[in-house]
Amino acid sequence: MRLSELLGREVTDRTGVRIGTVIDVRLAQDGPPRAQGQAALRITGLIVSPRSSGRLLGYERTPKEGPWLVRMLVLGFNRGVRYVPWEWVDRIDTTPLRVDRAASEIPHLRDLPTPPGRP
Repeated sequence: MRLSELLGREVTDRTGVRIGTVIDVRLAQDGPPRAQGQAALRITGLIVSPRSSGRLLGYERTPKEGPWLVRMLVLGFNRGVRYVPWEWVDRIDTTPLRVDRAASEIPHLRDLPTPPGRP
């Protein structure tokens, strides 16, 4: 699957309630780089926005960095952005993508713990 096949796709919960649109994908590296210099990557989760378009601009990764006003505007605009772990994705062969959880169970991106080494 190509990332372009995921970005922009609608996502619904198990009952058909719309969660939003995939605006970003989280990846993890599996093993060391190969001979061609590229490591194998796997999808670990989807970033889903209630709006059909959204840009996080990196402020979800380092929410305490950057100009205060810009941070507040970006974080306010992206209120409601959720993180869907890849193992929760039930169906990728349908439009929209279906998650095997209720919308209320899907965590907001801002509620996730900050990765180690990030402020």
